[in-house]
Amino acid sequence: MRRYTGYRDFVQRDQRSLVGTALLLTGSHERAIRLVLSALRSVGLSWPPTLWENPTTHAQITMYRRYLRRPASTGATALLRLPPRRRVLVVACLHDGRTREEMATVLGLPLETVESEVKEAVTALSKGDAKRLTARLAETAGEASVPDLTARSVRALRRRRTRGTVLTTAAALVPIGLIAAFTLLQQGQVWNSALGERNQPPSSQTTNGSNAMRVVSTPGPGTGFRPWQTPRTSFTIRYAVPGKCPDDGASTDGKPAPSRAGKVTCAGWTLKLAGGDEGRPALESVECERPGHCESTVNVPDAAQHLAYGDDWSYWRLAPAISRDGRRIAYLSAAEGRYVAHDLRSGEKKYLSPALVPGDTETGTGVSVSPDGRLFTVALGGRRLRTDFATGNVTSLPAGRATAVERSADWLRQNYQVWRDSPSGRYSAAIRTAKTGGDSLHIIDARTRQVFKDLRLPSLGDPTSGEVVGWLNIREVVVKLTDKAEGDLLGFFRVDAVTGRMHRVPGLPDGESVVLGALTGP
Repeated sequence: MRRYTGYRDFVQRDQRSLVGTALLLTGSHERAIRLVLSALRSVGLSWPPTLWENPTTHAQITMYRRYLRRPASTGATALLRLPPRRRVLVVACLHDGRTREEMATVLGLPLETVESEVKEAVTALSKGDAKRLTARLAETAGEASVPDLTARSVRALRRRRTRGTVLTTAAALVPIGLIAAFTLLQQGQVWNSALGERNQPPSSQTTNGSNAMRVVSTPGPGTGFRPWQTPRTSFTIRYAVPGKCPDDGASTDGKPAPSRAGKVTCAGWTLKLAGGDEGRPALESVECERPGHCESTVNVPDAAQHLAYGDDWSYWRLAPAISRDGRRIAYLSAAEGRYVAHDLRSGEKKYLSPALVPGDTETGTGVSVSPDGRLFTVALGGRRLRTDFATGNVTSLPAGRATAVERSADWLRQNYQVWRDSPSGRYSAAIRTAKTGGDSLHIIDARTRQVFKDLRLPSLGDPTSGEVVGWLNIREVVVKLTDKAEGDLLGFFRVDAVTGRMHRVPGLPDGESVVLGALTGP
């Protein structure tokens, strides 16, 4: 249990306040204890927390969500007579100190709805006196009878982890058999109920009145592209770089430019893979520096680079999203006209969006992946679609569930033009040139829009220019340094976003763009 160093201290320190919150929600000491224990298990399963994560906040938010799933309460006080969601908002904002913006994100609500419901609750409970209501909530929570939950929470965590290992193995085996059987029965058809459509693999389609199979082309935003066939391999993606874009014939000899909105005018990304000997058979070419340390290069021909919009030659630059473990990649497929995701280990492919129309891309589009590589989010104009790769479920996210960096995108664009968001969705990294001419790495807290850290980049002998490549993990940012006068590459460096310590990152190519994956893999 060395991994859980500090977990007992956390439970002993916060159990009283957490039980007080749970008592306000449920009105019952027994239910409050059960709710707190479930929240403590959730915190324990992701222990230890990262540098910028607060386990207390994690536990509180877990309690809010689990209570709303089963809003049972005991008592007849004015607080308990409130609708469950309104009760959660009052307790979270007035007792736990959560902001309205945080609760809008947690519950997936518009900010205006949160503010309105909190205001109505304060009016109903204390005639609009928020300070008096806050004091009453604190007094009620202070009456909680709190046993020591340390031993119970640790025992429950041990049982949960053991059971989780068994269930994870079973869950990995059962779907494989079901998917294989379903594929044979349905001849490759995939039903996606969230998108309301039946999609058929682009490589084949049954002809009318015949069992013969014929090759058909799938309509998409571009032409002449072929979909990528995922190699099943244990190799992971270290990074991706774009291929060279050919001349797309932008010259019209004085004639009006044709409308190309929604069409991919350039596609193709190259993946650098790394792994051991067991992952070699599925790959065409592999080079091994020594046994167990091999590399391969794979081309993804249909991964879009340029997507046209408007009625002129304007286009968006697109990049794939790669999971931090390097196992999965998502991108806009030029061959299929929609976002797709691939898992290299299983060879599985999932659709992340319906076929795009010009309106989906007029204000920009892109794809991102959660730190654990499970959730992919596609931005299409004013809407966002989130896909759980494990289940294939696609949900439409309301505006209130945007992350802090998503809500501050316009502000970041005005102040920095280019930035990279952290895996946690709270911080952004960007380069700012100081008046003295040197570049600094700014770590911006997206919620407050304040510079959390201002880290001066070294000159390396001559004036240098910095460019943020991406976040290596939740704490380190990869920065590309070039000679400011000559433009020569000086190297890639991983910068600790808290201390500013730098270490050189070998093996990255100098080019227009680099998307990071499992950079520290073998």
